This record gives sequence, structure tokens and C-alpha cells, in this order.
Amino acid sequence: MVLGVLTFILTAWDVHNWRVIESMGMAWDIGAPIWPYQTSDILLRLLNLPAYFASMPLANLLRLHAPQHHLIVFPAVLVWWWFLGKTLDHRRAQSPPRVGWLAFSTRSVFIAILLWVTISASAHAYHWWIHYGDGAFSIRMLIMLRLLTPAVWCCALVALSALVWRRSVGSVVANKKSPSRR
Repeated sequence: MVLGVLTFILTAWDVHNWRVIESMGMAWDIGAPIWPYQTSDILLRLLNLPAYFASMPLANLLRLHAPQHHLIVFPAVLVWWWFLGKTLDHRRAQSPPRVGWLAFSTRSVFIAILLWVTISASAHAYHWWIHYGDGAFSIRMLIMLRLLTPAVWCCALVALSALVWRRSVGSVVANKKSPSRR
């Protein structure tokens, strides 16, 4: 609920920013590496990257540009947080499920992919910092926040997946030890 309200506030801020930009005739100085009006969008993506990742292809297919893309993104964000909350609550209330080798392998590959994305995003951010990291501290931090957002989310998803993976390891071992029924 809190993240939904925060997302609503950031979305309203982003829509307001786009109205200001449009009222000026899109006349922005493109010399700066980041516009101050991009702060709300950066924070929205930091909080809700999985929902953005899932919903932006549909928004692009429908040719919804900023700020109209929020018509697709905002409901996706609410569904994402609802789904994640229900999943975590449900997992806590249940005993570990019995999982086969296929699910175990799939989770292992998923964790490996997320770790690869984390390392790639971190390396890209480090490369940017080394080559272009001079300038105002606040602008550098906003750019680093934008560059490291995938790494932060992948780390969080790796941690959640590792917990599920650990539970599945226990169930796979238990399945192997139990006698097979014919």
C-alpha cells in the first residue's frame, strides 16, 4: 500500500513535469547529461523496475509516449506489488513445497542470469563513473542511480530466488531419499 501511494505521488510528479516541459515547447537545454525533471522518472524506475520491464513493451506497441505510458505502467506497478506481497505472504504461511529437478534447474539458471545482469549493469556504471563521472554531485548520483537500478533489482531478486532455491534444494534431497511409489 505504501509503495502504491509513493508510486502514485511520483507518477503525478512525472505527469506534472511533462506538462511543464510541453508548456515550454519542449525547449530544454540538451547540454546537461540529465534534466532535473527526470528525477521523478528515475525514482519511479528504481522502485518499480520489474513492472516497467513487463509493461513498457505494451506501452511502446500502443505508441504511448511519456506521460501517457503511465496508463499502462501504473496498473502494472500495482499488480506487481500486489503479486509480490501475496507471494511472500503465501510462502511464509506454507511449508516448503516438493519440487522436482526441472524446477530446481530452472531456478538455478534464473539466479545465474540475474547475477550476470547484476555484474553487467555494475560494470557499465563503473565504466561511466570512470569516464564521465565529473560534474555536480547530485547529477552524478542521479545518473548512477539510473545506471545501477537493474543491478539493485537483480540483487533483490537473486536474494529472493536464493531463498526459494534453498527451500527447493531441501525438497529435492527429500524427494531423492524418499522411496519411490509404483
